[in-house]
Amino acid sequence: MTDINSIFNKTGISATKKRGLDDLSNLVKRYKSDLEDEPTSEGQSVVHDDFKRNGASADLPPDEPLEDDEGGRFFGGGLTEEQREVLDYVDKYEDQGEDEKYDAGWVRRQITKLNRLIQRNAQLRAKFYDKPQKFLESEEGLDAAVKSLSVLTEHSKLYPSFVENDGLKIFGDLFAHENSDIVVDAVQVFEELTDEDTKAEDVDMKFLLNGAIDAGLLDALITNLGRLDNSKGVRGSDEKQADEGENEEIERTGVFQILNVVENFSAFQDTVDILFIDNTSKRRVGDTGLLPWLLQRVLVKEKPVSQNMQYAAEVLSIILQKSKISRVHFCQQEYTNKDLGELSGVDVLLRILAGYRHSDPPVEEPEETEMFENVFDSLAIIVQDLVGKDKLLEYEGIDLLLLFVKNGGKHGKARAVKVLDYALSSGSSSQLATDFVNNDGLRVIFKLFMSSRFADAKNHRSAAREKNSTSHISLDAVLGIIASLFRTLPDSSPQKVKLLVRFVEKNFEKLERLLLFRDFTTEQIDRVNIIIDGERATFMKARPNQKEEVEDWEAELGAREAEWYIQRLEDGLFRLQLIDTIIAWLVAEDDEGDLGIKDNVVKKLAETKATLEDVKNTLEGYRQDILPKTPTTEKGNVDGATEEELEQRQEATDLAEMLAVLIEFL
Repeated sequence: MTDINSIFNKTGISATKKRGLDDLSNLVKRYKSDLEDEPTSEGQSVVHDDFKRNGASADLPPDEPLEDDEGGRFFGGGLTEEQREVLDYVDKYEDQGEDEKYDAGWVRRQITKLNRLIQRNAQLRAKFYDKPQKFLESEEGLDAAVKSLSVLTEHSKLYPSFVENDGLKIFGDLFAHENSDIVVDAVQVFEELTDEDTKAEDVDMKFLLNGAIDAGLLDALITNLGRLDNSKGVRGSDEKQADEGENEEIERTGVFQILNVVENFSAFQDTVDILFIDNTSKRRVGDTGLLPWLLQRVLVKEKPVSQNMQYAAEVLSIILQKSKISRVHFCQQEYTNKDLGELSGVDVLLRILAGYRHSDPPVEEPEETEMFENVFDSLAIIVQDLVGKDKLLEYEGIDLLLLFVKNGGKHGKARAVKVLDYALSSGSSSQLATDFVNNDGLRVIFKLFMSSRFADAKNHRSAAREKNSTSHISLDAVLGIIASLFRTLPDSSPQKVKLLVRFVEKNFEKLERLLLFRDFTTEQIDRVNIIIDGERATFMKARPNQKEEVEDWEAELGAREAEWYIQRLEDGLFRLQLIDTIIAWLVAEDDEGDLGIKDNVVKKLAETKATLEDVKNTLEGYRQDILPKTPTTEKGNVDGATEEELEQRQEATDLAEMLAVLIEFL
């Protein structure tokens, strides 16, 4: 049988990249040119003569395409019902122009028209299943009509009307169409409808997205990921692997567009939470199939890395960042890989990163570099939750991250340090910190701590400016790791003793470096405070006299105070809080003065005209800043707070209590 996709591609409708709505005037011209052959000397068309010679009867069923001698479509007076329908549609579209009124009535008419075209195409496909030329015309008309729905993006207020009139069922039918061109075009239109660039109101967009999920469109899209993606390891080995040609490019475009739609679903909490596992009452319960596909896709070995592989890694990181439900499912669920067996999500991330433990991706491969960064981002997100920390410990992720820091490339080192900081932060188990020390982590981290990069004021300020860089190791992350080790290592354990010894050995050189960091940081904060004080003074002078304007001015002042606080955090305050937390831990652990740490701290602080009272003030301010401001009920609940917000409140409360204890030692 002739491949319908190959025939369809020749019509000029196939897509090799994102496309907007085709110019329907060109479609009209194409149809009219088919209908009007060159006239003969007698003023009659050649087509009309052929009609006579073939003895065509007017009694033929109107829905059967007439044929000429060579089996092609017959044009002229013998128009099929489908041909007339398509011509009427495009002529009407041209006549409407800018006078078209876009309202609920227009929506109903478009839905009715598309339903008729879909049904007619299905009838022709069933009737002429072995003669693709017979239903090709109907598919051209259907494709053009699908693209015309793009106009809805300019009238997003009609989204609810489109959903309520079963317009989404049309997309369900189109996503299941046998012609991949039509599937891809339908996906593209749906992507445009759900894209944030439509400027749709949140209520209208949520209505559309939730309606799409209830209509089963998410399931249909995920099914098409497997249908369209011909990368090794994603499709079954018994399926045809297309390696070249237009159809392969169309399918790659389709996969990219579906991933784009999935990203659009992540815009709202209630829709991003069901992308991996659907437990809502209206929908089926269980795994949606998206996570297994994403994991399989990023595991495919590609050289060079394709855009779709990179985008799959990016979509994964976006969903994990926005949905705690998805993060838990990602860590707990295991999936079968035909080559690697049972894998969890964290295992997959570590396996991918293990290939880069000695070097970064080639600089000339931007897709691979971005994929590498997306995978690291996913891991950094996961290890901030308890379940992710446990999985990192289970799969020996600490060991791999330390290998990155010791032997990896520039980007790999910097990202590994950040992930270690997140992994060892609040909520971390003592076992994770113990594993870090047992894997020679102290030697690795203190080598960074003593690096010449942070040894003088100029480099120190440079490091502060580059704290968000992906290629520079963050001093804040290094300090954060040390502070977390003090907090989580068991008291009097061999690992805790080893940590203390690091600050005593070599004549307290690391303690001296810590206090040097403090001196640089306080100078930096002083400079920032001068700038902020000037801005505050200028703003205060502009206080209005009229009572009705004072309220707005005070609201603006509150907003600016928040901005100034964030500026101070970013320009040194957060680092000072980490440094003084470490100093407080050292003083507390040497409360009796046997190690000489406390005396050295007091001495070195005095050299910079500072005292333990200054350290105490820093920690007290830190404690006040992180204390939850909203009171809890007797049961410890906060009205309207999510489970994740309650966990964050508890973490902040625990940290504030720890700081209060440290302040007592000072």
